Amino acid sequence: MSEHEIRLEQRTITDSKRFPSWKVWVKTSRPFSLTASVSPVLVGTAVAAYEGTFRVVPFLLALFASLFLQIGTNYFNEYFDYLYGLDHPGSLGSMTVIFRNEMSAKQVLSGGISSFALATLLGLGLALLVGPVILLFGLVGIVIAYFYSARPFKFASRGLGDILVYIAMGFLMTWGAYYVQIPQWSWRAFAASVPVGLLVTAILNMNNVRDYTDDLAVQKRTLPVRFGQRFGQIFHAVLLIGSYVTLTAFALFGVLPLFSLLVWITFPLALSNVRAVLTATERKAFIVGIKRTALLHLQFGAVLALAIVLAMIHLP
Repeated sequence: MSEHEIRLEQRTITDSKRFPSWKVWVKTSRPFSLTASVSPVLVGTAVAAYEGTFRVVPFLLALFASLFLQIGTNYFNEYFDYLYGLDHPGSLGSMTVIFRNEMSAKQVLSGGISSFALATLLGLGLALLVGPVILLFGLVGIVIAYFYSARPFKFASRGLGDILVYIAMGFLMTWGAYYVQIPQWSWRAFAASVPVGLLVTAILNMNNVRDYTDDLAVQKRTLPVRFGQRFGQIFHAVLLIGSYVTLTAFALFGVLPLFSLLVWITFPLALSNVRAVLTATERKAFIVGIKRTALLHLQFGAVLALAIVLAMIHLP
């Protein structure tokens, strides 16, 4: 047993008797990041409404299942980064609840397990409404979410986090929200998932740019660690601009309604975000970049969903 594992076990024994306040549980769920689950569900549901179907119960079940899946992912990420020695008390990326003795490692782990259990129960409810195929969406999401940080795959440490976040929180959540309304494949839902997925990937990338120094020290090979911090800053710009370019192309080619172009009203926010990130030299600037990107993702998704609903209302 390594020295780090011994310290972890001793800390768990000492702290397991204390029960954290609800504020600590909420903080560890990283509520500022949960908008990443809201946007794809709103957009996927709006596409289904545009095609003639909207049911409140499947929408709510899909929304809360997505939220609990992300909350569980955040708990597991906190736990495994601590377990594997990837975080330390000074890590900007860590909530540091374990280091501060606000929660034990065992309690953080139980938070992840409980969140996944709730997501699973909600998924079972959806299966009763729309059929068992929807369980495959949840199963793939859980596998990606758990092994994002956990061994043996540790996707985040292998530089695969970006593509898997795009798949799980862009494609799967958007199409999944559509599927619970209309259980079939939809190229329109796929098209809508692309810009949403690019923006949620930008949130993760901004997180990795912020953590570049810490990740480099422990050989957590995110894309910025593999290719350099400057690459991460440029990649951020490509992701943000790319979301508007791809949406515009889909709208002009008729895959998405022309009303979708209303998302360009959020472009000034994206442009200021890009400028700030490209010129940033201090880590704290990247913390602001994460929050701004998360806010942009929410605003982009909300405006896109509203635009698609408006297009539905104006259908001949």
